[in-house]
Amino acid sequence: MAHQLDQIQRWMQSVITCADGIESGIESDDARSEIDVGVSEVEEVISRSQALSSLERLGVYGNAYFARLLECMRESFPSMVHALGEETFDQFAFGYLQAYPSTSYTLGNLADQFPQFLQETRPDLDAHQQGEVNWPDFLIDLATLELAFEKVFDGPGVENEKIVTAESLASISQEDWPDVRLRPVPCLRLFEFQFPVNAYFTAVRNDRADEIPVPGAEFVAITRRDYIVRRFDLTRSQHALLTALSAGETVGEAIGAAADSFDDTLDELAGQLHQWFQEWAAGALFHEIERPAT
Repeated sequence: MAHQLDQIQRWMQSVITCADGIESGIESDDARSEIDVGVSEVEEVISRSQALSSLERLGVYGNAYFARLLECMRESFPSMVHALGEETFDQFAFGYLQAYPSTSYTLGNLADQFPQFLQETRPDLDAHQQGEVNWPDFLIDLATLELAFEKVFDGPGVENEKIVTAESLASISQEDWPDVRLRPVPCLRLFEFQFPVNAYFTAVRNDRADEIPVPGAEFVAITRRDYIVRRFDLTRSQHALLTALSAGETVGEAIGAAADSFDDTLDELAGQLHQWFQEWAAGALFHEIERPAT
């Protein structure tokens, strides 16, 4: 049988990327739409070698394909590998690759739905729906953090661009402050976790992580400065304030959101706001100041 090269390439891609194995890949609709052969006829497309049959030759490529994808998943989620062990992590990752096979030309999108997959397949769904926090929440939070770390590293940033500095903030008049809008940098991500996964992530990187931590609320900001991903621990009020600013609310409205979750007096909150904005300006969290119209 004579086939065009591009036709053989598409057929082979369908065969070796099938998560159910080479034989299932040969019999799949995608493969047969390119070259209509069954398992018993595969030698019409791929010849055998002296040592291997046609199926075994294809199997080499199929095994290498998934081995490479699992390697990429481990590289994207090193803290999860540490928490679960490589063998258990690979089971989670292979299940994910079956449910969400790679469809992009770049491996940079391979893990995009991994936290969603963990949520969809969690074994304690009934307990979760009743508000219980269990170990699956730790894995989902940790996967969410590690995926965000990778996306912020690869995504848009503000290197070589002008950003809001402490001096820029100091130039805003007291009268204008409540109506000013601070536009965040495009690489800023804000998270509320049910487990202290940022602390766990740091411990893994410093070779100090041991057991899975106990549940506890954790608020985190992730951004990138000078091509380095930075993580900031936040209080609940700081998270509320930054979330409101990121949603386009004015500084006055954002401070109101922070006040709703602040445990101490408003005078104490007012005393801390200056320090917060100074720290965030130093961390390059804001890209632009939008002043009120005169």
